[in-house]
Amino acid sequence: MPSRYQTISTTKNNTGTPSTSGKTMYVPTYYPNIEAQADDTYILTGVTDRLDNIAFDFYGDATLWWVIAMVNNLAGDSVYPPTAVYLRIPKDLAGVLSKFDQSNNI
Repeated sequence: MPSRYQTISTTKNNTGTPSTSGKTMYVPTYYPNIEAQADDTYILTGVTDRLDNIAFDFYGDATLWWVIAMVNNLAGDSVYPPTAVYLRIPKDLAGVLSKFDQSNNI
């Protein structure tokens, strides 16, 4: 699975050079709203849970922790979810990644 960071693009002005400040400007990343599906899994988090480990358990790829954070509206600054909350784990990972790609014109 590709990392979400591989697709972050930069923008330049129409002369093909970096922005007028001389710095590269990064295009914002958009996260789509992913509706709950009947076949999604819900788990109750514990004290030692981490999003990267949960992503590995369900998707076989720890770098997809951001998918779980995104669909549960968690801040992306920590891999530690709140304790004793139910997290939704989308079963249709391909659909989630496709919507992400569409939202970001990838």
